[in-house]
Amino acid sequence: MNQHFELDTNALSVPVAETIAWCARQKIVESVDESEEIKRRRNLGKQASELIRRAYADRSRFWNRVLRRDHMHSSLWRRGTELYREADLSSIAPLSSQLRTPGLAPTKSLGEVRTEPQREEVVRSVVVRRSQLLSSGTGLAQGKSDYDLRGGRLLLYAPEENLADGAAKYMSFGFFDVDNTPPLDVWVTYSRGTLLSWVPPQLLTLVQSGIDVNPECCIRWMD
Repeated sequence: MNQHFELDTNALSVPVAETIAWCARQKIVESVDESEEIKRRRNLGKQASELIRRAYADRSRFWNRVLRRDHMHSSLWRRGTELYREADLSSIAPLSSQLRTPGLAPTKSLGEVRTEPQREEVVRSVVVRRSQLLSSGTGLAQGKSDYDLRGGRLLLYAPEENLADGAAKYMSFGFFDVDNTPPLDVWVTYSRGTLLSWVPPQLLTLVQSGIDVNPECCIRWMD
């Protein structure tokens, strides 16, 4: 995943500032009380993710490459998927609607398009619409080449590297979707195969939980 964003430019400082301003207007929940049974299922999900991570890492080993062994047919992968089914994680993503404002939704999701121009247009449509909905005349970051992340962090996501296994979605309580895409309210820009987003400080721990179980590393913090 390339880290090529020039953050000291007005072209990026403005959408970053607008993203922060927009999220400041949203109700953000950072934790949810869960039963012991739900916690048990989440733990199964963690075990499943670790097995799948190991299976994915094994794909690059010499004999696996020579024999063209598919990591998705390995015993580790099969056991991981069995644990995922047992955990039934699809029913425990309680924050999946958070920071996904219907009024910002594009006509197609980022996961539904396949070309770079299409992805750029999907993200651009969200960023432009959000800018329009923010109060006019605020002059957010206009003429400034620096900005304050307000305790949040910048996140990178590469759709082409995505396995869509759903692990990050469930371990982040729904911050990521099944394609590992961050919620559209936090999108900043898209360029060269990478979506840049801003994560509110309240959600850093949840997002880190999603990153930790993402075997293909298609989501990571920007240094």
